[in-house]
Amino acid sequence: MLRDLVKNVKLRARVLERADEFNLNRIAGEDVWFRELLLCILTANSSFIGAYQALQTIIGDVLYLDEERISRALQHSGYRFYRLKAKYIFNAVRYYGKIRATIFPIAEKDQLEAREHLLELKGIGMKEASHFLRNVGYFDLAIIDRHILNFISYYINLPNSLTKRKYIYLESVLRSISKSFNIEVGLLDLFIWYEETKMIVK
Repeated sequence: MLRDLVKNVKLRARVLERADEFNLNRIAGEDVWFRELLLCILTANSSFIGAYQALQTIIGDVLYLDEERISRALQHSGYRFYRLKAKYIFNAVRYYGKIRATIFPIAEKDQLEAREHLLELKGIGMKEASHFLRNVGYFDLAIIDRHILNFISYYINLPNSLTKRKYIYLESVLRSISKSFNIEVGLLDLFIWYEETKMIVK
């Protein structure tokens, strides 16, 4: 299944085009990095489309909103976990202006270390940190979401819970698979996501 997807010339071209967009984010300013961070916070345990729509309702004013107003805006957008994510987003606002300056020099040297720094933020786990780094142009980390887990279940038995240690193990498996297809592991999920949704956004 995946082999056919990766060999699909048109699809591979679209994935590489999306990768170019991520690379442009890499050299973008703090506003773009902050937006991508909020998107990844909102995407956790929610659909990408729902998270994106929720982000649009707050992104213009989020630096000036208190936690309650962020919560109400998310609720109005139809977002499910509006109270919890409002708390995480309000906390993230404190780091506006520092995110790119802090993470960029680390990620340029060591993407794993950059992910560790991101894990210090509330609402950011292994998947969200990997997703964020991929969206700002770093492709050596796996985004292990339910689509990826469904895919990898064809190859190995999945653990009952996804601890950090197990995430790193599954990431190593995915990295081996991606190398066999000559693609970077951070882009692997785009092929799988396309198979399930027929879209390449994320």
